[in-house]
Amino acid sequence: MRRGSWKASALRAAVVSLLLLGTLYVWSRLQQPGDSLHGTPLEHVPAPAFDGLVDTRGRAFDWQRQRGDAVLVFFGYTHCPDVCPITLAALAQSLQRLGPLRQRVRVVFVTLDPVRDTAPVLRAYLDAFLPDAVGLRGSLAAVSTAARQWGVTWRRIDTANGNYWLDHTAAVTLVGPHGHLVARYGYAQLTDPGWLAGDLRTLLERR
Repeated sequence: MRRGSWKASALRAAVVSLLLLGTLYVWSRLQQPGDSLHGTPLEHVPAPAFDGLVDTRGRAFDWQRQRGDAVLVFFGYTHCPDVCPITLAALAQSLQRLGPLRQRVRVVFVTLDPVRDTAPVLRAYLDAFLPDAVGLRGSLAAVSTAARQWGVTWRRIDTANGNYWLDHTAAVTLVGPHGHLVARYGYAQLTDPGWLAGDLRTLLERR
């Protein structure tokens, strides 16, 4: 290869390398917050509304009032024998690590069992884990619509003694300060309280 061709090839390689580095830098700056979190990243879209649901005081949930805060959404029911109490306890442990930032995180618990989970029952249940959590309930039709919009599946399992339990998606969804979906956490992603606490701190401290 002639000396001139070698120099031209080296120059082209240098230019291509610089362009690639620049592209990677811009790409990294444009990534959504969820990409660097412990949870599974979600499409950056507005969080679904809770149409037809009210809290334990009969008030509708307003996403506009949550702007600037992080919101953790979980669907479950108070008669749940294991997953729901374990998840709420895990959330409580993570939030305890946030210090002053704890005031900027809201937990929303949507009951999948509004027949048994009356407002007083739901409030007493949440108070045992997270006294400032929002408990939402509504008709079975409204609950079913909300669950579908949040990617939650569930079904009723009747038992021999005339009782029943619910088989449901056990995942916590993180909504960012601007009202958009950020990430979803399964039980395994909540086992270390520091993971979610670190993710919330990263999200809330980002400028």
